[in-house]
Amino acid sequence: MLWVAGIISIIALAAVLSWYYCRNLDWQIKFVTARLNKIIRSQRRNGHAASRLLKNIYSIINKGMDTNHSIAIYQALDLLKLAFGYGLVRPGESARLMAIGVRALNENKPDTVSFVIDAFRPLVRQLPPEAIVSAVDQLTLIGVGSLKRKHNFLTGKVVECIFFIMEQTNGAADRKIAVAAIRALKVIGVLVLRRRDSALFREMNMRLSVWLAANPQADEIAEEAARALGAWLHRITWLGEVSLYTIMADSAYSLIEADVFTDNGIGLIVDEWGNVAASACLNPTTPLAGLIIEFLFTVANINNQHWVKIIAVAGRVGKLAIYRHGLIAAFMVIYPILELGRRLLWSELKFIEYSDEFRQQFLFRVVRECLILLTYSARQNILGSTGETIVELYKYWVGQTEIAVNPKSIKKYCQFLLLFWLKNKRQSKKHMPCDTELIEPILFSDIEKQKLGI
Repeated sequence: MLWVAGIISIIALAAVLSWYYCRNLDWQIKFVTARLNKIIRSQRRNGHAASRLLKNIYSIINKGMDTNHSIAIYQALDLLKLAFGYGLVRPGESARLMAIGVRALNENKPDTVSFVIDAFRPLVRQLPPEAIVSAVDQLTLIGVGSLKRKHNFLTGKVVECIFFIMEQTNGAADRKIAVAAIRALKVIGVLVLRRRDSALFREMNMRLSVWLAANPQADEIAEEAARALGAWLHRITWLGEVSLYTIMADSAYSLIEADVFTDNGIGLIVDEWGNVAASACLNPTTPLAGLIIEFLFTVANINNQHWVKIIAVAGRVGKLAIYRHGLIAAFMVIYPILELGRRLLWSELKFIEYSDEFRQQFLFRVVRECLILLTYSARQNILGSTGETIVELYKYWVGQTEIAVNPKSIKKYCQFLLLFWLKNKRQSKKHMPCDTELIEPILFSDIEKQKLGI
């Protein structure tokens, strides 16, 4: 009977130890560590054994979160990173890892989320390209959730991880990954701006610009980058942050100057930024609409193919501003196209003896757009005329001492607008404004009038 009692004792002890093992996460960590070391050292790896091991690690993490056993969670996540580093990865692994991160966010465990984000780095090294795209989307979800819970430092880690993924890719070869990463940065960047975390946005903008400049871009990548800039600009305009706009405009200009964007990409920038300028001009207290139009003119200086389109955009935005606020209140919105016309006239008169058909056509196109705006403004006032509106514009312009650096040049350009408008009037004297401040004296010589056709 003694041997029966001994067997029963052994079975009972084994049951107790088994129960203790199942309940004690520290013992489970030791057991899983031993199994992981065995799999790593084995020359022939058993896929089923690796899958069971990963399942056990996730089980430990979930139990640790159930019992608030932080040490066990961190140790298990370290084991997970080690397993990923040695290529122990199952299909859909990034989704499982994301689920842990989302649960940790919901339970307000930011330290655990930080470890989860770190685990994505060794994981993406082992994933095929199509799975990396999914991993980027899952990281984006964690980053967005972190921002909603005001854990901006976690979003910073997500951004760091996304740039890590981008740096591992060959821009043209892994287009889908690069496009997914830029799309993720676009979404996160908009929310970062919404949270007014200007430091994180500056870092994102700078690093994206550096990456784009360092990697030859395909059309899809350049166009997605242009969309990201447009989305960020829209949020910056809504915030009215001129300092953030300046940072982004400088980086965008550098990228365009370095030929990072294709013609389609530049076309997207012109369209998107023009739409944002139209939205910004509705707010008379912000200078962003005029600054955006001014930026688009600098883009046109780099790429002449977009001049006609950009002049039309400037006219459309200016007309909207005049409709909403009147000529004087909308002056800073239309100022860039007025200043462009003034400079073009100065250049044309400086080289009056050297005929340049393109330069003259360019000047006349800008002048016509300015006259369309002034005529539209005059029609807003039933009793006014285009000539009187030009005089009103001149008086206000020269009164802005901070921008009216050359009053004589401004007067000459406004005279040119008036004479160009009167050229098509049958009875020009009848349409001449009563106020003679602008038209006396006429600053154009006979040769200049002949060359300009006025």
